[in-house]
Amino acid sequence: MPFNLNDPAGRAAALEHQKQVVRIRNEASRAVADEERGPVPPPDVFTLSRLLAEPDEETSWRVNECQPANSRVMLAAQFKAGKTTLVANLIRSLRDGDPFLGKYAVGRVEGNIALLDFEMGRHQLKRWYREQQIVDADGVIVMPMRGRAASFNVLDPQVRAEWVERFRELSVTYLVVDCLRPILDALGLDEHHDAGAFLVPLDALLAEAGIPDALVVHHMGHTNERSRGDSRLRDWPDVEWRLMRKDDDPASARFFTAYGRDVDVEEQELGYDGITRRLTVVGGSRREAKIDDALPVVLKFIGDATEPPGRNAILSGLKESGHAKNVLIAAIKKGINDGHIATKPGDRGAQLHSIVTEVVACDM
Repeated sequence: MPFNLNDPAGRAAALEHQKQVVRIRNEASRAVADEERGPVPPPDVFTLSRLLAEPDEETSWRVNECQPANSRVMLAAQFKAGKTTLVANLIRSLRDGDPFLGKYAVGRVEGNIALLDFEMGRHQLKRWYREQQIVDADGVIVMPMRGRAASFNVLDPQVRAEWVERFRELSVTYLVVDCLRPILDALGLDEHHDAGAFLVPLDALLAEAGIPDALVVHHMGHTNERSRGDSRLRDWPDVEWRLMRKDDDPASARFFTAYGRDVDVEEQELGYDGITRRLTVVGGSRREAKIDDALPVVLKFIGDATEPPGRNAILSGLKESGHAKNVLIAAIKKGINDGHIATKPGDRGAQLHSIVTEVVACDM
């Protein structure tokens, strides 16, 4: 229908017509989105008194003490701390039933585990996972995604529906995404502001595909020991796992900790088997490791002293040892508590230290 745009009435009629066209287009877009999303059940509604009257349920675990069942984990790992190795260890434990990190019992996954790896190539994945010696390898679906991150555009309802169908067909019940940054880059999202724009539709995908458990890997910042970027990265998961090195040396010891809903695992040192790439809990925190490193230095200083030294003398003598003052103090206390260092009063309230000499009993 032609409109006379030079006539005010004709121009007004043309504007109203175009507005109607936009309304119809928007209505059609909403209708298509509703069809693709499917029916959305209304939320349960009940009073607080009814909720409180329900008996409490014991926490069921996917990984004992580390991940409750039906939960999301965000693994924040320092650069070159071994995040892929940790993920491979988790998958082996969930598939074969081995204790995670040699310590934490697991609830084996019923269904399949899907790994979307956005960093390693097919051949490297094959080599690393072969060394894990996973027995039930048929229950692990591996999808090498390096260079194909844009295909995981779950922001697009149609693409998300395709992934939902794919995961359903594969009977996936545990999803591992390793790692987040390549996806955000491929979708043009800024990790400092836009992580939530990806995590919300990811939640929708998990719900629509019937996947109760998931783990997403993300890098830590260079200075802070937490997921770098958008604060949503810490708000989203039920549990945050952290994997850290002892220091800047890429070969230094690794440490694992977990915190979140019903989870509070203190920092622990991990041992590594270079042949099987298996990780096991072998010690305590980084601070405890530093204290253990400093203790022999403290013992040697005391043993070499001509007179039993006080604490200040020990600290002064070891000022250039490379160990922090608070670590040396803790090492002295540890030596005393472990029975390696004896103390006796000195002048002006000082406490003097000497090495305990073990007495070996001999048959006469």
